[in-house]
Amino acid sequence: MSHVTCSGCQLEVVPQNLPTNTVMLNLRNNHLRALYRRYFLKLPTLKTLILSMNALSVISPGTFDDLVNLEYLDISENHLTEFSIESAFFLNLKNLKVLNLQMNDFHFGKTYPENALSCIPQLESLVLDIFEGFHFGNGFLNLTKLTYLKFHFIGNERISFLNSSFLGLQRSNISHLHIDFPIRKLEINFLSPLSKLKTLTLNSESKMTIHDVLRSLYGLRGRTMESLQLSSNYVKHTGIVHLIKSDILHLGTICVRKLELAENGIGTISQEAVLSWTRRDCIEILDLSRNQSYNAQFLFLINLFPSITYLYVSYMGSEPLRKRNIQFEEHRIFFVPISLIYINASHYPIINGVSNITFANNSIQILDISFPTKHPSCSSGFVEGLVHMKELDLSGWDCSNPRIEMFSEMQNLLRLEASHCKLKSTLESNKPSLFKGLFNLSFIDISSNNLNRLNINIFKDQVESLKSLILAWNQMERLPTEVLQRLSVLETLDISNNLITTLRSSELDILDSLRLKSNKFRIDLFGNPLVCSCDTLDFLSWISTTENVYNKGMLKCIMSGGTQIKMEEFLTTFEEFQDSCVSRLWLIISVVLSITLFVCGVFAREAWRRRVWLRVKCRQPLEHNQFQYDIFICFCDEDSGWTANTFIPWLNETEFEYCFDDKSFKPGRDIADNIMDSIDSSRQTVFVVSCTFLEREWTMFTMKLASVYSFREGRENMNIIILLNDIKKSEFPKLIRINWDLIRPLRWPNENNTDREKPKELFWKKLSRRIKQENTSSSSADVCETAM
Repeated sequence: MSHVTCSGCQLEVVPQNLPTNTVMLNLRNNHLRALYRRYFLKLPTLKTLILSMNALSVISPGTFDDLVNLEYLDISENHLTEFSIESAFFLNLKNLKVLNLQMNDFHFGKTYPENALSCIPQLESLVLDIFEGFHFGNGFLNLTKLTYLKFHFIGNERISFLNSSFLGLQRSNISHLHIDFPIRKLEINFLSPLSKLKTLTLNSESKMTIHDVLRSLYGLRGRTMESLQLSSNYVKHTGIVHLIKSDILHLGTICVRKLELAENGIGTISQEAVLSWTRRDCIEILDLSRNQSYNAQFLFLINLFPSITYLYVSYMGSEPLRKRNIQFEEHRIFFVPISLIYINASHYPIINGVSNITFANNSIQILDISFPTKHPSCSSGFVEGLVHMKELDLSGWDCSNPRIEMFSEMQNLLRLEASHCKLKSTLESNKPSLFKGLFNLSFIDISSNNLNRLNINIFKDQVESLKSLILAWNQMERLPTEVLQRLSVLETLDISNNLITTLRSSELDILDSLRLKSNKFRIDLFGNPLVCSCDTLDFLSWISTTENVYNKGMLKCIMSGGTQIKMEEFLTTFEEFQDSCVSRLWLIISVVLSITLFVCGVFAREAWRRRVWLRVKCRQPLEHNQFQYDIFICFCDEDSGWTANTFIPWLNETEFEYCFDDKSFKPGRDIADNIMDSIDSSRQTVFVVSCTFLEREWTMFTMKLASVYSFREGRENMNIIILLNDIKKSEFPKLIRINWDLIRPLRWPNENNTDREKPKELFWKKLSRRIKQENTSSSSADVCETAM
């Protein structure tokens, strides 16, 4: 068997030489304008033929004669009229069961191809356009096996349903009728011909009132039906609808299992009307949602429906009046049918909250009272009697100060939804758990409660039962690991849309352990500001391999530059990113070590300096009348040439003995101690100063140290400075500047200073006189020299 699809191929003719065993041929969305008999001669096994969305306006007689096994024919969305289809058009299609004729041009002539349709009595499903003035005539009387009839609304005109509209279908077996388009008129007996009708949807799209729709049920009186859906029959600006006994006249005689009266503007149903409802004992499902009732009347009338199991009264009223809102008395007892197991009263206009309510003998298992329109409090009273409760939704209530025993009677509770309930203080504090004694609770939704954390004992009684925990839309920056690690059967953890940037190793371990406990475990992290950086490598590595994350492809993360990227896209290059992080880590470690060593060096040097200055201040100079050396010479390495080639030879000529630091400084001894020993052993200190000397840190340190030490005990004039360059007074240390007049620096006469015109002999005489002026009693002098 072969399936051939040529959809959207811009064909203008039906392709030939198709496989003879073709069972399905799809020619949808092409350019076919006409069909001829020769097109389908060699397709004896064809069962499905789709010719929709073409431009067909002509179909030659006998075109389908050879398709004796055809069961499904779709010729919708073309330009066919009643003249395009002759009487014998479908004559040989003895097995045709489904026919789609919608979106053609039958509405122009306001008639259907009845004669052609009358030749296929075996037809079970028919799809047609509906238009104002439609009519099913005698040609449809042969369609005795027709069970499914679907209308497609075409045009802008509202539709009238007359008593004669469905007369041609009175022999059919149509069980479902769906009318969902603007209605102009409903005659009282238009449904009477549809004797096998079981399900009816009648939605006028707010073009008729529920009063008119209920009167049109005359043709169904006394019937037994599965479902009546009479919704959206409310004309705006007509006010609130009050149903009375006359409105229920026909509906009350119909035995219907499921009745929907939603969105009809109903404000009240009189008790007299309900009592006249003779077949209300048939109703098991009643939907009164999206009406205009602002009081509890609907809830009080429910007890008059003895077989009801499901009740919908949600979304009541858009602008409730204060005096009509539900206001419970101090202690109200509700009587409901013992058969009622489900109540949906979400978005109901409750304002006073729970105030000591008792449900008398009942079997209610599911109660949805979520998001009441006035955010009432759930802590102003108590609810008793709901011992069979399995599912409860009280989202949107103000439960900032709930009664701890509010769920104590609901020992069978399996599912609890409490989002947007202001439960922060209750769930984070060390108060007794709100869920105490609920050993069967398997689903808890506490999303949108502004939670930062959870009390460690909050789920103490759900360790063996809790399977789904919803913590979405809170303020959590971390997983509540102490709570999670106690749960043994958890399968779903939804912590989406919180403030989580990453998961720590301990949190990852908890998630993996939950996976080991239950192979169905999944966590939802969507909507969190996850960070993809070198600091979150462990988390990213876990994400790349784990199967614990729900919908991983939807996750996004923030890169170091602030851009957001899909996690799935990021993980494709994760290995390269990981390698770059390792390199960056070593670079950071190297930089940190270098900085640490540098700081330690600076600190050590500063500590040494301070220690030196402390020794300088604490050391007492040696007391003696004669000195071992005349002068202590301080100079920098760059000036060693002048010292060795000019100064030292002159000293030798003048018979001044001298010594170098190599033989005068004691090896291994601290340089500061060597310097102070030399100053103590010398009558004067000579500084050979050049521009380079002042630029060197150690020579300046030596000058400061030597000057500070040598200027003590009245030795202020015992310092000699030889200037090899023009150097300003302001460039010297403070102590030397203060004693500048006592020191009287000598300038070496060369091209580097302004005294170069003076003869050098005069310089040496001055220097000799300065050295000798304090040595008149000494027969000889020694010199100690150090190079810095």
